[in-house]
Amino acid sequence: MVSHTSDVLIIGGGIIGCSTAYYCARAGLSVTLLEAEIIAAGASGAAAGMLASQVEAHQPDELFEFSLAARAVHAQLAETLRSEIGVDVEYRVPGVLRLALEDREAVDLRGRQKWQETRGLRAEWLDAPQVAEVEPLLKGAASWRLAGALHLPDEAQVRSPRLVRALAEAASKRGARVLEGTPVTEVVATGDRIEQVNTAVGSFAAGTVVLSAGAWSGRLASMLGLYLPVQPIKGQIVALDGLLALPQHILWSGECYLTPKSDGQIIVGSTEEHSGFDRRPTLSALLQLATGATDISARFGSLPVAQMWAGLRPALPDRYPAMGRAPGFKNLIVATGHFRNGVLLGPLTGQLMTEILCDQSPSWDLTPFQLERLAPPAHASQHR
Repeated sequence: MVSHTSDVLIIGGGIIGCSTAYYCARAGLSVTLLEAEIIAAGASGAAAGMLASQVEAHQPDELFEFSLAARAVHAQLAETLRSEIGVDVEYRVPGVLRLALEDREAVDLRGRQKWQETRGLRAEWLDAPQVAEVEPLLKGAASWRLAGALHLPDEAQVRSPRLVRALAEAASKRGARVLEGTPVTEVVATGDRIEQVNTAVGSFAAGTVVLSAGAWSGRLASMLGLYLPVQPIKGQIVALDGLLALPQHILWSGECYLTPKSDGQIIVGSTEEHSGFDRRPTLSALLQLATGATDISARFGSLPVAQMWAGLRPALPDRYPAMGRAPGFKNLIVATGHFRNGVLLGPLTGQLMTEILCDQSPSWDLTPFQLERLAPPAHASQHR
């Protein structure tokens, strides 16, 4: 027996699910969100919160353009959340220094600078003395390995768990029903429609179901015979007490990044590991991150470790997200697979999913991200 019905039922309380819930509630839709653990328990709650479209981009492809549009959404969203619920999500624009510790890195980064400038973006090459001028922590002995840095002044950041929880709170304030500790046990379909979603605390129905369960999305999709090859990629992070050596920029080398936070912490990340659904931190990851941080500056080696944790990023084979209506179903939308960029892409994704849920044409071309590109292997059998 169905215990609750709404216009939209969202599975997953990470950045994608909470953004979608917020924008749907703003649009006047009735919303229920089911989170298996607590809000921000997954990858987006574990993330460093960087809004860095440019630093990892090797070429101007569809995902890069989408990420630039997504970065632009965050400033206004941060102000809106502050106004609506009085929460500072710590949106800041410190910029990124992408450090070259070898000459070959400098060549690659100079190439990125050229095409990004051609695209109309701010990207500036700094030689080692110039880096030391803009980032005092890298003066003197700390700069001996520097071949230079690509300065990307428009890269930003938020406090990721705070943003996700703020979106959930703002959605609740607008009438959304947000249920934590409510894992989905079964998704029931009849023909091309989702009839109900069962949990340990009851059954739910909705006009449309949104699957945004991060690394667990593939498991839930398989209940419907839907091919969604999401794999968990473990990322481990260390928080340092950085009050004595707090950089003014996000520092990024080939081995790690260091993200300064307003409370004096420095978030050091992040690994990429195929460890299944094991979220436990490991000693080898601590060594890897410590080596990467101290390669940037030995000063970081003396900072105390405040905390260490791990998250499971949802990754699809081509590392593009999956967004849009699920093939074969009239009332199922999928929004998952955002891999390393969930926090960056989440609010724009939520806006676009809301447009679809309101029967509007999405304001961004989602063709590169449609599920149809994820053709199952020829040997795979599906029960639908």
